[in-house]
Amino acid sequence: MPIITEAQLNSEIKSGNFSRIYFFYGEESFLVKTYAVKIKNKLLGDAAVDINLLELSGNPDLNMLSEHSASLPFFAEHKVILINDFSPEKLPEGDFEFFESILKNIPDTTVMVFYLTGCGFSLRSARVKKLFEIIKKYSAVCEFKPLNKMKIGDIILRKVNKQKRLISPTNAEYIAEITSCDLNLASVETTKLCCYVEEGKEITREIIDVMIAKRLETRIFTLSDAMIAGNKKEAFKILGELSAQRVDPIPILAALSTVYSDYYTAKAAKSVGIPPQQVSADFGYTGTKASFAARKYNQAAKMELNSLRNTVNIIFEADVKLKSSTVNRQLLLEETVLKIMECGKTVSAKY
Repeated sequence: MPIITEAQLNSEIKSGNFSRIYFFYGEESFLVKTYAVKIKNKLLGDAAVDINLLELSGNPDLNMLSEHSASLPFFAEHKVILINDFSPEKLPEGDFEFFESILKNIPDTTVMVFYLTGCGFSLRSARVKKLFEIIKKYSAVCEFKPLNKMKIGDIILRKVNKQKRLISPTNAEYIAEITSCDLNLASVETTKLCCYVEEGKEITREIIDVMIAKRLETRIFTLSDAMIAGNKKEAFKILGELSAQRVDPIPILAALSTVYSDYYTAKAAKSVGIPPQQVSADFGYTGTKASFAARKYNQAAKMELNSLRNTVNIIFEADVKLKSSTVNRQLLLEETVLKIMECGKTVSAKY
């Protein structure tokens, strides 16, 4: 069976022309789960759901899975088997042949959906590569990659309109930005905003700022974007906002340390040809962290390893001073940000 796109998957669901097996994975776990549920709802509706639905988590007993997949639905056209967080890496190599026979012999009356929301897998292992080739052979495989703020903004806009509220495209994208382009979190916050605002009324920027707490992780990533771009005005504006919110400089510096360590990792991976998806899988990044990791990977192309090493050293020295002396913490943080930006100037000038 082919690797399919989200558009092709939507077409199958609307037409009712389903594949027998689906394998959903990717960094956008919200969509992974959403489409698994869509398939279940489309096939079963309200007809004897408890009897014709089997939901499993982790790697199931293969004998039990074989028995259930081969059994016929009860007073319905299909039975559905949902398997959340099946781990290819945890399937013993000796079970490959049996697992393949189960996939190969699923009857037309059964639709099996593997969907990964809390675990990933690494294709660097020869054993996992072999198993994934088996999965691709029999499953309609769909990878859900991270969405940018424009796409998430469009989803938010449609959700708000469906709830008979109003929001501008700019503010919809703003929600995406301050929720770290995490679709699950953006959806929860949008629901909260729709409950707060009356039907027919507009969700304004002021309401968003009151109702949604800006996450430190997001603010630090925005700060690092400004620093890499050499935008001192924006960088110090963000530092000022964090100071006004009484955020201690120590966690800010710690978050910057994590960001630049990830840049260093991304640059090292890129230099030897390791793709961003592999980096996320190897370090166990999912959801927002995976989205950030992919962006850092692209940004790291404009950096040099020596510059990143120097930056990490600058942050380390500042961390020691913050924790072991009576210096003005805010002033030291600002000086550190300035040093990091000066350190990166020579790199930026080349691009």
